[in-house]
Amino acid sequence: MKKNILRVISLVLVAGMLFAFASCTQELHVRFVDKDGNDIDMSGLIGTIGNGTVDVPANTPDTTPDVTPTPDVTPSQNTETPSQNTETPSQNTETPSQNASTGMPSTTQEITNFYKKAVDDLKAGKGGYTKKEWQNVDVVNISGIGFVDNAIVDVLGNFMTVEADAEEQVNAKGSDEAKNRIAAWTLTDISKVKSATCVKDGSNYKITIVMQDEDTPKKQGSVLGQVTSSLLYWEDIEETLTTDPTVTKILTGFSGIHVWYRHYTITAVMTPDGKFVSIDHTADVDIVIGEAKIVGIPLKDKNGHMFNYCKFYDFKY
Repeated sequence: MKKNILRVISLVLVAGMLFAFASCTQELHVRFVDKDGNDIDMSGLIGTIGNGTVDVPANTPDTTPDVTPTPDVTPSQNTETPSQNTETPSQNTETPSQNASTGMPSTTQEITNFYKKAVDDLKAGKGGYTKKEWQNVDVVNISGIGFVDNAIVDVLGNFMTVEADAEEQVNAKGSDEAKNRIAAWTLTDISKVKSATCVKDGSNYKITIVMQDEDTPKKQGSVLGQVTSSLLYWEDIEETLTTDPTVTKILTGFSGIHVWYRHYTITAVMTPDGKFVSIDHTADVDIVIGEAKIVGIPLKDKNGHMFNYCKFYDFKY
């Protein structure tokens, strides 16, 4: 999954170069391959421009890439106020009589504890399940021309796993796969949970946990990393942008890259005795590229949007 998303972000950068030459009297020849190693003919998206060719240079950056994501948004956008990060006692805590009246978990702490206990049981080998994961890029702003950017979205599809092609990973009860393919819940700061609800769903409970937004998670200190393994870290982005052979041949600098995780949502259907029926993880991701140079041509303020879906189902206890 991470490899697929990294390819998407890399190609959002690289695809921009195809349209940067629209005013040049040259023909652009670049070789792209899909996830299976097959050639993708992208020249048809821009047609033939002139009779010349553009040689793609080796990766010789003219400036040292700024690899530290520095949000260019105002503090009010990037830093949430204590009232946003910390729920009031009335939100986090209800009286015992309110909780006892239904038997369901009701406060944020109770709901997350209920979910965590079920995850811990899977990590301990008490269940098995099937897992399926895929991505969808729905917005790309590279050229500013609608049909061109739509064409880029189609090309990026070659580097992702769409739902129809997503592999089902069957994990037997107690297997190492079943223990490792679900993320542990290690979050202790409940103020990082934006909301948590539990409602009746037939004879089951439906739990919905929405996390606070996070800008470009890093491996050390990420809040979302404490509740999910379906996450793209800055260190992985940096490594791909500086070592991926497709990207480094044409990328000569980059800065201001952000991967915003917004409204990361976990939806779980569970039995009253704490067993999973299904789990859905949905990542709503904005990709922002402040600046980049591709074969010497500057790109500025480019962006895209994608969803990452991860489903767990067919639980066996």
